[in-house]
Amino acid sequence: MVDVPRVLIADGDATLRQQLFGALLNLDVYSDLVSTTDDALAKLAEHEYGVVVVDVALPFGDVERVIAHIESMAVARRPVVLVLAANPEAARSLDVEIVQIVLRRPVNLPQLVDVVQSCIRSHTRAREIASAARTLGGQPIS
Repeated sequence: MVDVPRVLIADGDATLRQQLFGALLNLDVYSDLVSTTDDALAKLAEHEYGVVVVDVALPFGDVERVIAHIESMAVARRPVVLVLAANPEAARSLDVEIVQIVLRRPVNLPQLVDVVQSCIRSHTRAREIASAARTLGGQPIS
């Protein structure tokens, strides 16, 4: 059985970070909170995440750097990426192979929690399948 993956919440809005953190913690989902691009990159280098929630307008940097870092990961290690954007047009330039979902700001917290839960289930299921394939002598997914 694969453990419940961590969530990285990278958003400049401290209230949203705290509310999402609390809502996920109530579901036994642990999150790391950051407010800048550099902090997000540092956390991604330190830990493996199942889901990354990132604001397209992340302060003090460029969200494309976060996306590029995730793209450099082995495919099997990549988290599900949810982008929050006040203007969804701002997310059009992001790599659709990496960014799975773009949600318009302001977000509805219960709906965001539901989406994150769904992404966690999807990520966990994909890991279980990959683990089973390796156990059965299949080639590791990279």
